[in-house]
Amino acid sequence: MSPRNDRTDVDVLIVGSGPAGSMYARTIGELVPHARILMVEAGPRVPGTRGDHTQNMSEQDREAAQLLTQGPDAGTQRDAALLDIAEGLDPSLEFRQTVLPGLHFVDSHPTLRSGEVGLPAASMSTGVGGMGIHWGASTPRPHQSERIPFIPEDEMDAALSHAERVLGVTEQRPPGAGLAAAIHSAMAEEFDGPGLTPVGFMPSAMHWEGERLVFSGTGAILGDLEEDVPGFELRPETLARRVLLEDGVAVGAELQDRITGEVSTVRAARVVVCADGLRTPQVLFASGIRPRALGHYLNEHFQMASFLQLGDDFDPARFGRDPREHGYVLIPFSDARPMQGGVMALADSPYAIGDDDGAAASRLGILAWYAAKDVRYEDAVEFSETETDFFGMPRMTIRYSRTDHDQKTISAMYANSIRSAARIGELTDQPTLAAGGSSLHYQGTVRMGPVDDGSSVCDERLRVWGIAHLYVGGNGVIPTATAANPTLTTVALAWRAAKELAATLADER
Repeated sequence: MSPRNDRTDVDVLIVGSGPAGSMYARTIGELVPHARILMVEAGPRVPGTRGDHTQNMSEQDREAAQLLTQGPDAGTQRDAALLDIAEGLDPSLEFRQTVLPGLHFVDSHPTLRSGEVGLPAASMSTGVGGMGIHWGASTPRPHQSERIPFIPEDEMDAALSHAERVLGVTEQRPPGAGLAAAIHSAMAEEFDGPGLTPVGFMPSAMHWEGERLVFSGTGAILGDLEEDVPGFELRPETLARRVLLEDGVAVGAELQDRITGEVSTVRAARVVVCADGLRTPQVLFASGIRPRALGHYLNEHFQMASFLQLGDDFDPARFGRDPREHGYVLIPFSDARPMQGGVMALADSPYAIGDDDGAAASRLGILAWYAAKDVRYEDAVEFSETETDFFGMPRMTIRYSRTDHDQKTISAMYANSIRSAARIGELTDQPTLAAGGSSLHYQGTVRMGPVDDGSSVCDERLRVWGIAHLYVGGNGVIPTATAANPTLTTVALAWRAAKELAATLADER
């Protein structure tokens, strides 16, 4: 039987249906299968199977799903949304394609203080599955100082391995084959060295089913939860306005039906907030839970991407091609090189441009570099006491600046972009720093810490300091400066926390 008492409606309330919230739900359901678990999501259901990645959908369903999850811009075509961008924000092809479909801006007209650069492209998704139905599916492990120093390495490695299994991660092993092997060899010669993480291939949460490449969406995490856990309910278009507290204990939440406007409360033995890196601290702020670190230490790594034409030695026509190999060469983060690089020839990947596009197009490649930000308390998302956003929650303002150290990192990232391109071909344009917020990886806002000293919001099991029975999750819990894509780490950390939460429920049975 489940750990019921007369004063609870559910055993676990989970706010947010993205990867972290879904990992909590799955883990608790597996360990306590009779638990009553309510997951609430502010956005709507989308076409197709629950939590499926949009890349697996038909073009018609994908476009419908993207329009549905655009929050205040729901139903707005991308070209129309571009008409409302702050002055100076680059409306480039890359920006249109990677930020707007399925997402909506936090603030497309930010007001910056002197010296601030802000995150003008900061965006979020509002719909069942969260960002997990839109993400790029890259799942590198963190390396060296990207790793969380107060979690034992063997424990973290076990959690990462579990997350890889749940997400269905596949990885091409060095040295690779064909053109991918040639590019890997060139990048290894250029970037490998003592103390540096060796060049490899990007792990990805995708796999082949016959002739079809399948991306792992949030549904891959939830699995068969509805069938296996009768007490699980996913309730869409339900906004969590605030966590309810009694004597320092989280006892439920105030919910609003976004269709009818009706406000109700649900009482829960445990509350988990996984709204995303910006809305999780927003929910806590609205609840009066305001530790010193809440919203601070905001960290989004720098992003720089460019196209190149492959040289004669890397002409795809010289190599056999296996479309099942992604061919995405990874130059991992190292402390001596605090950035991550990726190189992919389009003609040797599932995203290949056909031969009928001409010889020039067939030689097209992509470079993408991410660099770690200098983590500072001053970089923050702040919340208004008086103004509200589209959802009626405290309005966000992002305070974000670059330090001298950041400027040096960006210069080094530019230099490495030039180096990697020159090794295998020629750039078609100069590498350009993407608008702040473009990576969509917002970390640190509810960061974990080893002790409650004011520099963190939660402990290493994601329990909020000073509030019993309240947990958080998502990219915002990551406390370190990173360049690696964070989803794998986020899912791994949610699994560790959910196991602890499930054990406390089991103890109460």
